[in-house]
Amino acid sequence: MPTPHIVHCRQSALSGVIKLWFLLSTRTSERSDPGDAPYAKTLAKIVNQHTMKQLYIFWTIFLSVINTISGQQCDSCKLQFDKLLYTLNQEKVSKIDLDKCWQITKKLHTLKYTDYIDSVANNSLYVSHSLTKTFSDICIKSNNNLGVDYYLKYMALTHGSAEEERAYALERLLVKYPEILLINIGTDKDLLNDLIWGFLNNRYYGAKNPLENWDYTAKRFNDSYPKPILNKENCKNIFFEAHPTLKDKYSSYKYQLDFIINGAIEYLSEENE
Repeated sequence: MPTPHIVHCRQSALSGVIKLWFLLSTRTSERSDPGDAPYAKTLAKIVNQHTMKQLYIFWTIFLSVINTISGQQCDSCKLQFDKLLYTLNQEKVSKIDLDKCWQITKKLHTLKYTDYIDSVANNSLYVSHSLTKTFSDICIKSNNNLGVDYYLKYMALTHGSAEEERAYALERLLVKYPEILLINIGTDKDLLNDLIWGFLNNRYYGAKNPLENWDYTAKRFNDSYPKPILNKENCKNIFFEAHPTLKDKYSSYKYQLDFIINGAIEYLSEENE
């Protein structure tokens, strides 16, 4: 059982919205002087305009907060996530399983339930699985080309996200389905850059990643792990050690492989300056 990862919640979000409503109302009332009879109609019109603006601001923020809370505490979402974990623990993942998992993943992403929440206490979420890691592992385990297709759909669905696990998972997919993935990626520079970042992080300690099966690896680096060995001198060797079948296929995928390897070397060179 993985150790739950802690994510701190925003404290008293709803009370903050109520305070904002109170402040807006107070400012409006301070501008109005009902005792000034000649301007009563004009003031009433201004008050109505301000009231409408307040209502719009209030409900916009209120609905945003409710959406966030529902995403964090959705019991039905947890049950759907359980189905993903059940599929992941099966010996085989079929085409039907993969399609069902994709539908669930899309729904959970839309609802912003992107972490498996074990419990909520003291304004903290205790989570043990990320949606990206779970779905990508299902795609990798599927043992067919559809795993690549579905994960690339997920990359498109989450395009623009700053979540690093997207890139880590893409590079792990390259280990399992090297040629299929490179053919599908083609010259897409966004995805090739994701592969660079995934390679740099997954192969930080060498071709074998000691954190391969961990969720939230970006948050777990500490002094107890082996020293990193990836550098600009051994970068190319480690890449082909991690992806051995691509060494003999270099001429077929020269553009993509040069892009990834040279991009990683450039980053490592800048890091050491």
